Amino acid sequence: MRLYVLFPLLLLIVLLAGCWDKIEVNDMAMIVSAGIDHIDDDQIELTVQVFIPNPTATSDGGGNGGAGGEGNVYTFSTKGSSMPDALTDLQKKLPRYFTWSHTKAYVFGETLARRGMNDEFDFLFRDIQPREQANFFICKGTAKKLLNSQIDPNTYETLIKLSQKPTTRSSTMHEVEALINGESGAFLLPTADLTTMLTNGVEKRILSVSGLAVIHNKKLVGYLDNECTTGLRLLQHAVLGRNITLTRKEEPGSIVIRVLHSNMKLYPSIDNGKWKMRINVKLDADVVQNSTKLVLANGSDSLRKIEGTFNEEIKQTIVYTMEQLQNKLKTDVVGFARAYHKKYPQEWKNVKAAWTPVFQSVEVEIETKTRIHLPGITNIRVAQ
Repeated sequence: MRLYVLFPLLLLIVLLAGCWDKIEVNDMAMIVSAGIDHIDDDQIELTVQVFIPNPTATSDGGGNGGAGGEGNVYTFSTKGSSMPDALTDLQKKLPRYFTWSHTKAYVFGETLARRGMNDEFDFLFRDIQPREQANFFICKGTAKKLLNSQIDPNTYETLIKLSQKPTTRSSTMHEVEALINGESGAFLLPTADLTTMLTNGVEKRILSVSGLAVIHNKKLVGYLDNECTTGLRLLQHAVLGRNITLTRKEEPGSIVIRVLHSNMKLYPSIDNGKWKMRINVKLDADVVQNSTKLVLANGSDSLRKIEGTFNEEIKQTIVYTMEQLQNKLKTDVVGFARAYHKKYPQEWKNVKAAWTPVFQSVEVEIETKTRIHLPGITNIRVAQ
C-alpha cells in the first residue's frame, strides 16, 4: 500500500527536476544568423546577429506566455582561432547567455569557403545547440559585410524560402551533413547576396539568392553560370512550376515554353574498363508565349515540331553543363558516384578514394524527351 503512495510522489519529483537548467528570457541572447570569415592563418572572424527579447513583451497580459516576439537585433563581431573560441570571447564581453537554438542562417565568406570549412562544419554538427533545420549559404566577399547590412531578422525568412525552392536545392544542416558523407562528397549551396527593392519610393537592401556555389570536400570550388544552373535544374526529379522558361527563335518571332516537371534517370555501365553514363531526361512543358506565325493546337504537327527543336536545345544545355562539371569544376554534383556504387559495388570500392579523375573520364550519353502538353488558350497572333 505504501508503494501506491510513494510512486506519485517520486514521479512528481522527477517532473519538477525538468526545469533545473532553465534560462530566464531576460538572461538570453538568441543568435538568429552567423557569418564566418577567414582573416589570417590562424584566425577567423565571427559575426553574429543577436535577437535580445524584451521580457515585458513575453506576456499576453493574462499571465500566460505570449508570442509577442518583441525585442532588438544587434550585430557583433569577434575574432578567435575557431568558432567556439570566438563565441567564448564574445560571451565574456556581454552579460547575456548566447544560444544557437534559434539560428536560421550560417553564411560562409568566400575566402574561408575556398580554404575549407571542415572545422566550422565539425563544430556545427558536433555541438548540441545548432538545429538541423538551419540553412547554410556562401557569399561572395565577406559574411561580415553581408550581415552588417541587415537589421531586420525577417529578411532571413525570405532568404531561406528562396534557398528551398526546387531550382536552387535545399541547404539545411541535416541535408548538408548527409551529402558530405555521400559517395562524391560534393553538393551545392545557395549564394547569398544583396538586392535592392523599392518600398514606398525608398530603396531597401534585402538578402537574396543570386546563384549556386559548388562545394567539394568541404571547399568552395566555384560558381555555376546561368546556363549551367539551368542544366542542373533540368537534371533532377522535381516539379518546377514557374521556375524555368526556355525561348526558341522562330522567324518572325519566338516561342516560349515553361518547364513544369523534370524526371532524370542515370544508367551507368562499365564496358572493357571504360566507364560510361547514359542520362535520360524527360520533361513536361506548356507553351506560354507564341509570337510566330505557327498555329499551335493540341495534337497538331506544329506542336510536335517545336518539341523537337526544344528537345535539341535542352540537350545542348545539358551537354554544356556536363562539360563544365567534368572539365572545369571537376565535381560530381549530379549523382554519378552513387549510381556506380549501387550497380558496381566492387568496382566502386576500387576507385572511391580517387573518384574525381574517374568522374572526369566518364563517357556521357544524353537522351532528352520533351513533351509539350498545352499550347495555351489562344491562337491570336500579334501583327508583325
